Amino acid sequence: MVHPLPFQAVVLGYCSRWKAQIYNMKDSRQIRTHIGQATRSIEMIRKGLMDIDGDNLAMALTGLSLQEERFGSQQKAQEYADQAVQILRSQAGSRNGVHVFLHYVLYVAMSSHSTVDKVGQRWLLTFLRGAEEMMHKHKSDAYLSSVPSRREAFQMDSPLFPLLSSGPRPSQVPQTSRLYVVRDAPSQEVCRTAALIYITAALWDFQDSPSKTSRFISHISTVVKQHQLDRYPACETLVWLLLEEGYESDMRDPERAWSTGELLKTHKQLRPDLQFQFNEILLSLLMLTPPVRGIDAFEEELNAAAPESLEQL
Repeated sequence: MVHPLPFQAVVLGYCSRWKAQIYNMKDSRQIRTHIGQATRSIEMIRKGLMDIDGDNLAMALTGLSLQEERFGSQQKAQEYADQAVQILRSQAGSRNGVHVFLHYVLYVAMSSHSTVDKVGQRWLLTFLRGAEEMMHKHKSDAYLSSVPSRREAFQMDSPLFPLLSSGPRPSQVPQTSRLYVVRDAPSQEVCRTAALIYITAALWDFQDSPSKTSRFISHISTVVKQHQLDRYPACETLVWLLLEEGYESDMRDPERAWSTGELLKTHKQLRPDLQFQFNEILLSLLMLTPPVRGIDAFEEELNAAAPESLEQL
């Protein structure tokens, strides 16, 4: 952060609203100061009265979106996020950290829609069918001979399994410090879903290159161990590391993070039992085993959950 605005919006503003929540206050002098100054600065930028580069403005808007999502207005959170997306999508050469922060905030945001439309249904099913097709390719003797690490990468004794499985994951936060945990923020399960989608999408992109598949598996396994996520599972950290794309340039694809976010947005609109079923199917396919409840069963329940949409097809 080389500009005071994102620091005020991301750090000072967020901390002031977090502190107010801890002490059950709806407002405070710190909130009025930091949020007021940040929003006034953004208005001055819009009027051309203040100069700032796109990265720092997008960072500030993302910070405001996150705090509105957790402590304020969902509508304002969406408006700030949309503005940040528009800035980063319209410019080239943005700093990677800004993109990572924005994607993370978009991923953990709650959905404003409660039903999946027919386009969303089709996209979820297409993704699962593609993952199933890839599983059959990956489990062939020819592929495993080229990428031996693929066989064990997601099995129960692998570093990734505790992060990608459904848990349980007991909190590492001591009881005396629980008051500092953000309330009603199911980021762990959302990030588990995001990681499952992102990893599946990356493996799909790399499936015709044994070298890239092997390097990707090696990279994510290594960073998980480096950050001790195999001992202290934190899905949020895993997603952040995936978004950083800390591997060779020939494997990076900025669009992967965007497409993961769009599919995740659709996933959030599912009933909780269907969300769980979708995740279990993806995990089974990554483990190179047929899911207990397959894609056909998921499709039937998905269709049954939205009878009105089916009648319009």
